Amino acid sequence: MNMDKGLSLEKEFVVENQHSAAKVASGAVNVLSTPSVVAFIENTSFELAQKFMEKGKTTVGFHIEVFHLAPVPLGEKVKVVSIIDDIKERKIKFVVTVYWKERKIAEGIHERVIVIEDEFYKKISKL
Repeated sequence: MNMDKGLSLEKEFVVENQHSAAKVASGAVNVLSTPSVVAFIENTSFELAQKFMEKGKTTVGFHIEVFHLAPVPLGEKVKVVSIIDDIKERKIKFVVTVYWKERKIAEGIHERVIVIEDEFYKKISKL
């Protein structure tokens, strides 16, 4: 695995009705919901890590801390920037920032754990 600190990925997402606080029941307003911000962050970080996974391995999210700083109206695009901040054994830590236009609307950290898919499913089936 050739994953290094400082590697990054940027992705854009369109804020659709399905991402609104009212739709996901995290609030009553039709703006980008915090759960959707978290999903965008996880997706971007997952894709970044997955570029470096050997066949049969993937990552699962296990920790996230996000400050959702400002609303974003439906129909707008947001940009998620995920940067690998640290790698310790099977844990990858990302520093994440979300922008609407040039304004920072969310920031935080996200951590993912590398798993072997077959072993992961076997473990789940025994629960």
